[in-house]
Amino acid sequence: MGGLPRPSAVGITGRVNSGKSWLAKQIAVNMLQRDFRVLYYAIDESADEVRESLYSLGSGVDQALEESRLALVDMFALGVERLAESLPSEDPEKVAESTFKFSDLIAQGRSFTLKHLGKKQLVIMDSVTPMFLLVESKKVFQFGQVLKYATRFAKAIGLATLHTNVLGELTENAMVSFADVVIELQGNAPGGSNRAGIMKLAKIGKLPVPTRSYYYEITPQGIMISTASIA
Repeated sequence: MGGLPRPSAVGITGRVNSGKSWLAKQIAVNMLQRDFRVLYYAIDESADEVRESLYSLGSGVDQALEESRLALVDMFALGVERLAESLPSEDPEKVAESTFKFSDLIAQGRSFTLKHLGKKQLVIMDSVTPMFLLVESKKVFQFGQVLKYATRFAKAIGLATLHTNVLGELTENAMVSFADVVIELQGNAPGGSNRAGIMKLAKIGKLPVPTRSYYYEITPQGIMISTASIA
């Protein structure tokens, strides 16, 4: 998990419940142990839930929080707050549009990024899917470009999870095209378990994509990846 290039924009894609968030959290804990500063945007779940998951995946999380090497941005709570302010509303689209905005991500994370400039940084957005549900493809391209610029400016690793088969194909392709590295999780390995699947590297810069894939299993201790590849 420590082999991601820096700087880079990394995408973890897969269907709902394929283990994307679990893998992102596992990477976060591993990077903290490698002296990275980690900024985690909790979008699909609350910061408290993310914190509990991080605790279960490794030691040192409390200390990282105390030393401000780890920061959790509770975008989920912000969404709940804005929903409460918008109700009663007869237009669900307006509520959704006011809940998740890219400008909020920039505002919430700016101080952490600037504070740790010159140090190894990992920024995780888990997941970006809610922000794109009601956004036209042109804005998705803009988001992808800005995210990539940010990784270069801060010499950081930017990692985003994206649910597949939820957004339109054009939107998904836009995000994948801007990523330097794409890790694809294909759920349901042989045997039919919904806690296992096949993982493959779908993109790594301009290099040829390896044809090998690996079985993985989602466990309370993290994602366990087989050492034997699938041809």
